[in-house]
Parts: sequence; C-alpha cells; structure tokens
Amino acid sequence: MPNENPDHDDPQATPVLNLDRLRESSGHDRAVMRELAELYMADCGAKLPTMVEAAEAIELHRMHRVAHGLKGASAAMGCEQAAWAFRVVEEMGRAGETQGLEDAVRAAEDAWRRACDSLRGLAA
Repeated sequence: MPNENPDHDDPQATPVLNLDRLRESSGHDRAVMRELAELYMADCGAKLPTMVEAAEAIELHRMHRVAHGLKGASAAMGCEQAAWAFRVVEEMGRAGETQGLEDAVRAAEDAWRRACDSLRGLAA
C-alpha cells in the first residue's frame, strides 16, 4: 500500500515491490505468486493506455477511474511505488488538476514498468 502520510512526497523512498505483501496475497505459494504477477502485468498493461489517453484528452473523470483501479491492483500486489504514483494521478483527476499532469502520468507509467521488472524477476 502506498504511504498514506500526506507529507510523504518521495515515491523513491517507497519500495518498488513489497514481497511480504505479495506473499500474503498468494498464500505464500510461489506458483500462485507468479500467476498473480502475470495477471497483474496483463490486466494493468491493458488498462494503462486508457489512463494515458484520458490524460492526453483531459478526460479527468475517466482518467481518475482508471488510475483508481490501477492503484488498487498495484497496492494488492505490493507494487508500492506504482500504487503511490497511480494515487497521485487519481487525485489529480478527482481534483481537476492539470498542471503537472503529463509528468505525473509519465511517473506512473515508469513506476508500473519498474514493478513489472521486479515481478518478472520472480519468474526467474
């Protein structure tokens, strides 16, 4: 789960992947962990372009909804930096904030890619 401290402004201080969270989600079963990781990467990979498109079109309500789902999926998987970054995009959409939106969306994409790299490492 992303750090819920509103004063916490550094996603880099948050782990890319909280393995304890992932182990809990998978019942400590390595095969289930890999399966959950594959599902997360596929599902979020399919939804991420929608969030980006909505941001580019300044469709903030749609962007907010998609970012909310991506945040929840990331948090459930223990992908803490991604959950944090998606939360920022979600909150910007909710608030109707467009200043810095492009950077926030790019940061969320980058955090998701780092999470996927860490999850792929589990399969090795």
